[in-house]
Amino acid sequence: MNLESLTPESFIHRLRSLGQHRAAFVLDPSSKRLRSSHEELDDVAQAIQGDERDFHRHEAIFFEIGPKTGVLLGAFVHKTVRGQAAGGVRFWPYASLGAFVRDGLRLARGMGRKNALAGLWWGGGKGVIARPADDRYRDPSFRKTLYREYGAFITSLRGCYVTAEDAGTTAPDMAEIFRTTRFVTCVPPAVGGSGNPSFATAKGVVCAMEGALHTLGKGTLEGRRVAMQGV
Repeated sequence: MNLESLTPESFIHRLRSLGQHRAAFVLDPSSKRLRSSHEELDDVAQAIQGDERDFHRHEAIFFEIGPKTGVLLGAFVHKTVRGQAAGGVRFWPYASLGAFVRDGLRLARGMGRKNALAGLWWGGGKGVIARPADDRYRDPSFRKTLYREYGAFITSLRGCYVTAEDAGTTAPDMAEIFRTTRFVTCVPPAVGGSGNPSFATAKGVVCAMEGALHTLGKGTLEGRRVAMQGV
């Protein structure tokens, strides 16, 4: 099985052909093997685990097809030894299921590291939503439905993953997720949340640069030019 040969849409078709609307891949702690919720998807489990670069004994990967939108929803859990897996949900176009999974695996692991380095009692997690190829996502009503579906999906995981704002999403989107789950942060201040995390993220980037210069004994940022990648 080559995940690059599957698109999110073809994976959705495969799930539906099995009479399913969701799937799970969970790490067996005794065998250290990734087990699939349906034996017909064992080849997908093997392909995910075979990615030696990005799969690092992630505890679980969950998929669901949005009941009304038909969009592929994903939640990736790296480790929960420090607490619930926490990380934002990314709304992004993916050319292949491989790209979808790779993003989730990498970002979940990265969030685990960041949470640990910050001294937070959270594990590493990440949400991924495959943005439709058409323009449906620009329709406000479609977007509201989509994020409410994602919230219900997160609720079904019973708290193992807590989502938040990330690339392609906004604080109002988090408010829609909040309508169907309590496992979400970055909701607008009007409903008791912290709102847009971009300001704190930007401050963190500056602090990281200052820390790097200090460690290298190269002074401060004053008068320096900095190249930004991944904005």
